[in-house]
Amino acid sequence: MPVITAATASMKCEVRPDRVALVEFSQAHEQNPFSRARMRELTRLMLDLDADDSVGCVVLYGGPGRSFGAGGDFNEVSEFHGGDEVDAWIDDITELYSTVAGISKPVLAAIDGFAIGVGLQIALCCDLRIGSSASTLVMPEFRVGIACNFGGYMLETVVGRSVMQDMLYTCDEWPAERALADRLLHEVTAPEDLLDRALERAARIAGYTAAAVQSTRARVNGPYVQGLQRVREEGKRSHRTAFSAGEAQQRMRRIIGKA
Repeated sequence: MPVITAATASMKCEVRPDRVALVEFSQAHEQNPFSRARMRELTRLMLDLDADDSVGCVVLYGGPGRSFGAGGDFNEVSEFHGGDEVDAWIDDITELYSTVAGISKPVLAAIDGFAIGVGLQIALCCDLRIGSSASTLVMPEFRVGIACNFGGYMLETVVGRSVMQDMLYTCDEWPAERALADRLLHEVTAPEDLLDRALERAARIAGYTAAAVQSTRARVNGPYVQGLQRVREEGKRSHRTAFSAGEAQQRMRRIIGKA
């Protein structure tokens, strides 16, 4: 039987006998938006799993019938005014992404429903992304009225400049098959098979020699993490400018029905 190793305000974690840690974002809204507190929770949990020698691989999952992550928490972000709170938010984002990509243990994303904005960017920090046929990937920052420094960097690095340009400037939805064709997803399964397939692939990775896998991940992901850190300061400047204009907050409030 799995052993529950962590349960926080908005997620839970099980370490299985096959050395796979399953992290579910299943204790909050079904669309799984990421507030600053929730990003910090996940950062701390990932660091704990990295320090746990019983863990060989991590699977991130939105929970049964739930989205992987529908972006930032608009209830929180719509109150930004373009000051120091933006810098603190970007610091939390940078630390989360750098941790997911930078820990020694490989990380898989099991994506059902929506992976939007921050949710998609978390997935782009993972080593493998497995989506259900019902999954949809979106990078809608320009449509919302905010900058897309991290998303632009991640997409260009992971899948190439052309796909990055298409996603950023259209803000369109990428259904599962299109995401697979563009290599945003490595595999697509039926929704009912998603978690089992992700756990199966994770168990195979966890069965490899840990020293070999972990030293290699540090090498192949090091430049990516360094790039995320470089984006931090330009992200602060861009988002301060965008939030100072005020339009983003108005759009967010309309989306959540507060306008």
